[in-house]
Amino acid sequence: MKILLINTLYSPYLLGGTERVVQSLAEGLVKAGNHVVVATTVPEKGTASDWINGVKVYHIGLRNLYWPFKDEDNHKVLKPLAHALDTCNLWMAREVERVLDTERPDVVHTHGLGGFSVLTWRRIKQRRLPLIHTLHDHYLLCPRTTMYRNGKACKRQCAACLPYALPRKHLSRHVDLVVGVSQFMLARHLEFGYFGATQEKRVVPNAYHLEPPEPPPRARSLPIQFGYLGLLHPNKGLETLLESATRLPKGTWSLKIAGRGHTKYERYLHEKFESPAIRFVGRVEPETFLSEVDVLVVPSLWNESFGMVVIEAYAHGVPVIGSDRGGISELVEAGVTGYLFDPARPGDLITKMERYVDRPDLVDDMRPACLRRARSFSSQQMIEQYLDAYATP
Repeated sequence: MKILLINTLYSPYLLGGTERVVQSLAEGLVKAGNHVVVATTVPEKGTASDWINGVKVYHIGLRNLYWPFKDEDNHKVLKPLAHALDTCNLWMAREVERVLDTERPDVVHTHGLGGFSVLTWRRIKQRRLPLIHTLHDHYLLCPRTTMYRNGKACKRQCAACLPYALPRKHLSRHVDLVVGVSQFMLARHLEFGYFGATQEKRVVPNAYHLEPPEPPPRARSLPIQFGYLGLLHPNKGLETLLESATRLPKGTWSLKIAGRGHTKYERYLHEKFESPAIRFVGRVEPETFLSEVDVLVVPSLWNESFGMVVIEAYAHGVPVIGSDRGGISELVEAGVTGYLFDPARPGDLITKMERYVDRPDLVDDMRPACLRRARSFSSQQMIEQYLDAYATP
């Protein structure tokens, strides 16, 4: 079977969990005996193809007003125009058509459509090809992909989002099978009326691509090493975490923050939360980082679509304190693999962190359950579920 995967970014442009999941899926499908082609955007002009680990990749130069994945604020005047073009981008849809005509895939599986636009769906269905779409974020609902504004997760689509969201909703009728990476993501889109004509709807959780060796148990003592791993952004709840940590008794905790964000925001965090117990370590290998922390905290304020870092932590036997937002609440089993907290309740995160401070042995008590939970998100399971989906439309 020849499968075309479409995603905003792909190797070597890997920004987050979606890109890693798509690459893991592509390479796993190849190992299963399929021919896989990927179409993705790059900042350079023109289109070029390359082979990456057995996958043919078309790097298509983004045709929009600017390349959005850079460490600077793009001009505010241009953003509405760029979002409009990203909703219906004729030039990028034509580039995808060229790939379709050249490769003639048996099935097309779209993931992130940022850069390509939902017009891609229409071009695919004009060729009567089976079309599957996976919901990794809120791109179809919100041009910022987060449904998060003014420090709060949005319960409804605001007036600023609707001009971009309505065409995306209208064209979602072309999708034959829609997949949510969590039950939350699928239900959220259906709640807003997307994919109304789509008969097949499923949940296929993301998979963790690495099976690390089981970490040996070790004696736990104070200070508890809490950790954060991910993008440094206000919607990730970093300030909630940092403020909560600094209210714990001195000498009972330390906090390691891994990841990068916009320079201004990073500088703000460094200056406001300067403490010997807090370390900002920048970009690190997740495997190394997770082998050094006792408890991972995922304090997101917005509704995470899945929460890949939770599964990564479990694979290293690390329990998780996660916010009860979006897909995270489907991954954390309270009292077994960690705890959930409500960011809207002052002091709730502190209470959950204190449980590990008061009982350091909880870390190793939860370790076996974390490892078992991680094994239920294997790459092989994800690939088998998608192969079954490809045979359905």
